[in-house]
Amino acid sequence: MPKVYIDPGHGGTDPGAVGNGLQEKALTLDISLQLRNILLANWAVDVRMSRTTDITRSLAYRTDDANAWGANLLVSVHINSGGGTGFESYRYPTSDAATVNLHNALHPRVIGGMRTIGGVTDRGLKTANFHMLRESAMPAVLTENLFIDSVADSNLLRRADFITATARGHAEGIAAYLGLSAPNPPTFSTIVDNTTAGRFTASTNWGTSSYSAQRYGADYRFANPTLASDSAWFKVNIPAAGNYRVEVRHPADPGYNSSAPHVVVTASGNRTVNVDQRSSGGVWRSLGTFGLAAGDRNLVAVSRWTSSTGYVVADAVRVTRV
Repeated sequence: MPKVYIDPGHGGTDPGAVGNGLQEKALTLDISLQLRNILLANWAVDVRMSRTTDITRSLAYRTDDANAWGANLLVSVHINSGGGTGFESYRYPTSDAATVNLHNALHPRVIGGMRTIGGVTDRGLKTANFHMLRESAMPAVLTENLFIDSVADSNLLRRADFITATARGHAEGIAAYLGLSAPNPPTFSTIVDNTTAGRFTASTNWGTSSYSAQRYGADYRFANPTLASDSAWFKVNIPAAGNYRVEVRHPADPGYNSSAPHVVVTASGNRTVNVDQRSSGGVWRSLGTFGLAAGDRNLVAVSRWTSSTGYVVADAVRVTRV
């Protein structure tokens, strides 16, 4: 079984590039986690990641880990900055034929996926003496997925469908390089925003704001914490019983709640996941994968019942069958 090593750039104490209310480390992790999930859902591959959470990893750790694991290929996912726009990708200047083949398979599929969502400039296939490319013992490519300091690019990077399309482009490029068959049809996925008609309910204790640029859609809802039941609910129509990944999206602020309870109504009972809303705003954050029953019902609640201080925020929910 082919071994695919995915490296979400930066993380932990290293935010990477920052701009327009976004952080590179959060975006690369979102793309990479979705890339992993798409690969595992569609092809017989083994996947390892340099990080799956917001932790610090040195460059040496990443390449040492990939080399020790015996990966067949490595893809390092990054977001660009510096005043440009568009997508570019890199291999080492003296790469072997296998690396060139990986690069040629990956680049057009990533930008092709991006262009299903919006206009993206192709900055081309390039070479560079980057650590991740130089010190990897297997074919390795580093992708720079738009410019975080470009307003137009950052608007795309905020879109959940763009992140998914970018991840799928990476997955299809990897599969093409490995000679794997076409992927299975996309699974069920739906997004419920706090403004989706008939899909969101909250009491008048929940305010409405469009202040943060990290919001999903036009606005988001917020409320003070209290030791009482007053949840904001997202209603989702689950087409068939099965396993589903549940994600939430919210703006972040140092003054927001450090332990906002999110309740998922699973087939085996309610599950509560506490979310630190002070960081990782503007990207999809997984609450986990749960067994869900079929039916149209209130599925995810954001609760005010927490002893932590700071606003509790309810913005959007995404549910994907896996």
